[in-house]
Amino acid sequence: MLQTLLDSLRRGWAAFRFRRHWPWVLLVGGLLLSAAPTGSGCAALLAWIGGLWLLGRALRWIWNRLLFRVSRRLWVILGLMSVLPVAALGLMLLAFSWLGLGAQVSRSTQQTLAAWEEALKTASLEPTDAAALQALRTFGGAWVEHVRTLPEGVPETFTGMVWADSHDAGPEAPRKDTYLRAVRKERGGYRILSLNLGILGDRAQALAGGQVVFQLSPRKQGRKGEDTVRFQTRDRGTTKEAPVLVGQRQALATWTKGLPLQGGGLFAPFNLPPLAFTITDWSTGQPMVLTATPETNLYALFAGYRSGERQAMSEGTVKAIVVVSLVLLGLVLAQAMAAILGLVLAWSLGRAVNDLHHGVRRLSDGDFTTRIRPRGRDQVAQLATAFNEMAARLLTAAAERDERLRMEEELRVAREVQMRLLPDLEALRMPSVRAAILPAREVAGDYYDLFPLPDGNLAFLIADVSGKGTSAAFYAAETKGVLSALDKEALDPREVADRLNAIWCRSHDRHLFLTLTYGTFHPKTGQFRFIRAGHPPAFLRRAEGRVERLHPKGIGVGLSTTRFRDALETCEGILHPGDRLVFYTDGLSEAQAPDDTFYGEDRLEALLANPMEDLQAAILGDVTAFIAGRPLADDLTLLILSR
Repeated sequence: MLQTLLDSLRRGWAAFRFRRHWPWVLLVGGLLLSAAPTGSGCAALLAWIGGLWLLGRALRWIWNRLLFRVSRRLWVILGLMSVLPVAALGLMLLAFSWLGLGAQVSRSTQQTLAAWEEALKTASLEPTDAAALQALRTFGGAWVEHVRTLPEGVPETFTGMVWADSHDAGPEAPRKDTYLRAVRKERGGYRILSLNLGILGDRAQALAGGQVVFQLSPRKQGRKGEDTVRFQTRDRGTTKEAPVLVGQRQALATWTKGLPLQGGGLFAPFNLPPLAFTITDWSTGQPMVLTATPETNLYALFAGYRSGERQAMSEGTVKAIVVVSLVLLGLVLAQAMAAILGLVLAWSLGRAVNDLHHGVRRLSDGDFTTRIRPRGRDQVAQLATAFNEMAARLLTAAAERDERLRMEEELRVAREVQMRLLPDLEALRMPSVRAAILPAREVAGDYYDLFPLPDGNLAFLIADVSGKGTSAAFYAAETKGVLSALDKEALDPREVADRLNAIWCRSHDRHLFLTLTYGTFHPKTGQFRFIRAGHPPAFLRRAEGRVERLHPKGIGVGLSTTRFRDALETCEGILHPGDRLVFYTDGLSEAQAPDDTFYGEDRLEALLANPMEDLQAAILGDVTAFIAGRPLADDLTLLILSR
């Protein structure tokens, strides 16, 4: 038992890596030290550090393993399409509520101020001071002054707010204060009717519920002395310019009305949009801006009054706040559930796409046996099914490719064997003979051969087996074997062709035939003799450029056993120095251009009429240019005798 424990500890220590496991050491060590009677705050700090680091590792593992890359994108899309719109809607509602509440406080205060100005104007029209003060008895804080002159910049019909020396006596009274004043010209001077605006702050405070911060600053004007900003407004069917009051940054005076509100969380105080009033400095007549910033909170907004208690919310208000809070909480929970559901769906989709990703990687590495288990019935599952079908088709295609490569290798070997069967002109040392063969496929059904004879003649053959490809190549090789066995010195070309036809007809069906041109040529004397068994005609090009078409009669080998010899006609002649005798297969005359036109014998005859150094290169180059990259439809063989 002890040995097993020691072995376990030894294996654990061997697997231990401090750089990887140090958070566990801090967590376990901190917890153990904290549980001890003499535990300290440092031990708890170590445990917290280890635990938070492990939590970070776990979140990172979740991010890398569970939240696949596509899931991260979906999660971002989910946040953009759900969380952000909800947050934007909430902010928009809060902004509209804030602006609407500020607009109501501003409208009520401005209407109160307008009513006071109207009352002040009406009282100023009274002929006596007593009558004027009697008209303002409900407002309180009104008085009358008589002066001989007005301050500079103050018009004789002035009515409005002013910033003037304080009317109240006493050392604690402010040096200056805000008032409403109306000026009336009288005999020997002016009557000034003033109204204290202290009640204006009380009005704004009563509407908002908290303290009101007043700030007085010089009025900012444009280059022409006008307000900096103006906009068009429509009031009762008429359009007029409404100035925007803009004060300069420096404040001449700042004071507060009331006590600041207390509260936190949902009932934390906040400021409403500032109110702006036009005010005139009475001593200078300069325009100024008075801004009032009300403070409020939810408790002050919904506070009511009842006997014995001031600013206590009503039961209905509390119920409304609770209902709204529950609705908002429900919306938050619904949003959280939607987010969790979106995360689960994103994880599921990400897992399916991740499976596809790994499957594609294995497929690109050549593992065509890989398969993916479809998850669900959606389009991603259909994509997984399509992937499996594609992998199966690729596996089949890979097997077919291997088989095709094997066949191509066999055809390559067959082509090498076929090329070895062709005569080696350099080894034969026959500069008077030029030959070339261009297969339409890997191997050709065309064939040419040369047989030096003891009498100095050269037996030559050019043949074309019906069909193309491997079978035609085998039959061409068979023709070489048969022709090699015949006594070509004792037999003339007609007898050689007749015996070849007899052997061919005995061993092959009539639907398989070949065309050939066989003859003899003496390189020194230039004498030639040949037969044409269904083969295309030959061309004799004289040294001076004259071209003759030689087409003796004859039918293809294998077409008839009785009429073949009688259908053959021998063509004889002599090549003079510079003359050339051209033989070819129908692969040359039937070569097709991209517009499906054939090369034709007439084009070859016209080409031979032109002077040229290398006749073979000129013919093959002209055919290559004519087909313009199009593959040959049939094998092409060219044999040229010259002197």
